[in-house]
Amino acid sequence: MVQYTTYECREVTNEDLKRIDAIVTVVNQAYTESEGISICKENKFILIRGYIYIQILNIVLCTDGWTTPKHIYGEPRTNPKEIEDLIVRNGTTHAFYLALDGDLIVGTVLHEKPNDKGEAYISLLSVVPNYQSKGVGGQLFRFLLNDMKKKGIPTASLSTFASRLEVLSWYKKLGFVEEPERVDFGWHYRDSEIKPDCDAELIIMKKPLV
Repeated sequence: MVQYTTYECREVTNEDLKRIDAIVTVVNQAYTESEGISICKENKFILIRGYIYIQILNIVLCTDGWTTPKHIYGEPRTNPKEIEDLIVRNGTTHAFYLALDGDLIVGTVLHEKPNDKGEAYISLLSVVPNYQSKGVGGQLFRFLLNDMKKKGIPTASLSTFASRLEVLSWYKKLGFVEEPERVDFGWHYRDSEIKPDCDAELIIMKKPLV
């Protein structure tokens, strides 16, 4: 059995305003530098992960980060202003969490305030590349779920790319179940002026907490 280092997991505080740049770096590296496999159709990236490009029947397998909005928009996943806002407003519309190895920030995740169905959406799960596969994501995610349960949140929900079979399996091990509903990747950006040039399908997954 693999023995992992125990990492500190906690909710952000105003003291973390001093560490905005470090948090931005963790998130952007996780979403653009992770190893793995991505799928691109007709050279329009539905990027999930990868470095090597192989073209077969108009499908390209490539590498990059976990979801790669950078390649869809030409922008990083997050920025200092967004992270500052998440810290300042923590506890209002959402709860934002960090994983640390000593003083080093190595992971992030957040959940939104529950909707009228009692479902709180989880997002921004990121682990810095050189700490991936070392137990950081699992520890941080379980900490998040336990905290949501303590708050009395009935259900946790999330979405992930339908093509990410290894990620689907990971979430299922944590107790999440696939919903029949499928949504287009652009659903995440329905309120944004910029729309992604991408037709990736997302699977909705949910886990009862109470």
